[in-house]
Amino acid sequence: MKWIYKFLIRFFIFTLLFGTFIAISVKFAYVEPSEYIYSDNDWDNFSYTPEYNHSQWNILLDAHSHTYYSDGYLSPRQNILWHISMGFNAMVLTDHNTFDGVEEILELARKEFNDTIKVLRGMEWTTDRSHLNIILPPEVSAEDYEKLKTHSSYSYTPSDEEFKKIIESAHSIGGLVVVNHIPWSEEFCHDQPSREQFLEWGVDYIEIVNQETYDKISEDFCLENNLGIITGTDMHKPEPVYSWTTLNVSEFSENAIFNELKAKKTGYIYTGAASPYPVEHKHNPAYSILYPFIKMGEIFRDVYSSPYFTEYLTPIFLYPYLVFFSVELSKFVIYRKKRK
Repeated sequence: MKWIYKFLIRFFIFTLLFGTFIAISVKFAYVEPSEYIYSDNDWDNFSYTPEYNHSQWNILLDAHSHTYYSDGYLSPRQNILWHISMGFNAMVLTDHNTFDGVEEILELARKEFNDTIKVLRGMEWTTDRSHLNIILPPEVSAEDYEKLKTHSSYSYTPSDEEFKKIIESAHSIGGLVVVNHIPWSEEFCHDQPSREQFLEWGVDYIEIVNQETYDKISEDFCLENNLGIITGTDMHKPEPVYSWTTLNVSEFSENAIFNELKAKKTGYIYTGAASPYPVEHKHNPAYSILYPFIKMGEIFRDVYSSPYFTEYLTPIFLYPYLVFFSVELSKFVIYRKKRK
């Protein structure tokens, strides 16, 4: 009986420790600490602009980026500085399900970088079915803002009607709706609406390049159905760039850029190769300490998105307990031999 009592205590402690490890790892799957420490002067000595026809285009836009107000690693100021260093003179901030950083980054752009880059307000409506970028007009009012915030507070698995409602809500205040990274969503989201459904619901754009992924199927679909084409870095941490959305405006202003977007007068630069990015950022020591939790968290995130969720999840829990019971069995055998 004494041995059984000790075994149950060890089993409880093992389960508690293993459960704590899993819980911390799952947290890091969605709030992963940065591998690097970023400072405002990291980009002081680097600048890159892709080759393009300057007589045809005068705006290089990134329509999809993030800050630490959602799951990005840069501050609004650092986000601007990185964009400038990568040749952009226009951008949209699209943090996940929040507008918390847009006023801060807009004020910075207007006061400190007004002649260099223009920023538009946006948000990435993030669900388990699909991700939509909502780009707001510069003259949006506080009342309109709150209206869209309210309508964006849907469940993580929205119905088709909720999709229609958010699109209608964005359009009612003069905004634009972009369907993001369809190839990525096909792999990691569940029950993503089809391109035909999005067209019927009235979206304005489909993102045809996201990071390094070029979506030729979506580009052809856009051209056949009078949808706009747009690209995005989807930048969460500073890295090389693969594409730039191009526009031509008569004046360098937020309104002029937004009006060209509304008219769907966009082109893009994409070579399939990454831009240079020789900037070295300071490594974060905390990342090394937390590395096992981070990697396990990434496994859980990938497993959750897999159609083989149950098959992949079972061994994650089974193997540690097999080791535990094997050790306990060995100890029990040794214990019995000693008793003899």
